[in-house]
Amino acid sequence: MANTTPVAFDPAPRRLGVVRNYLAASAILAGQIVSYAATGVTDTVAPSTSSLSAPVGVALYSQATTGGVVAVAGNGSELKIMLSTDAGTADAGDWIGVSTIAGCGIVQDGALANKAGEGAGLYPLGQAMEDIAAGASTVGGKGYVKLNMQPIWTLAG
Repeated sequence: MANTTPVAFDPAPRRLGVVRNYLAASAILAGQIVSYAATGVTDTVAPSTSSLSAPVGVALYSQATTGGVVAVAGNGSELKIMLSTDAGTADAGDWIGVSTIAGCGIVQDGALANKAGEGAGLYPLGQAMEDIAAGASTVGGKGYVKLNMQPIWTLAG
């Protein structure tokens, strides 16, 4: 299993929910999951990693220029994302979260996604709407996810 090398791809939205323009903190590729930049600059996003804040959404097109405008699909949108390893897979119904690979997702164990887990970089993105097959040769598999980036789990007690 090799880590994905992020590549631009058409996220091919089946449904667009909230869409908003942001400024790019760094180069962003079409289809990458984005979060507020590490310094939390107003209206500025970067490709998500588990060391940034919770995701804002998925870039609808590439933006190579720092400070350039990029449209980001948010909650309620259903579009494709890329998984973080070329051998990674997901089943329909799995919760997808932010991984350590910039702009890519990973299956997230719902039992771990809680307020304490969020501090450790477990940020829910949404739910897989279909089985996502493995990719090949450092390109992760792509599949549809319905974005729901609100806190959705709580700890008992």
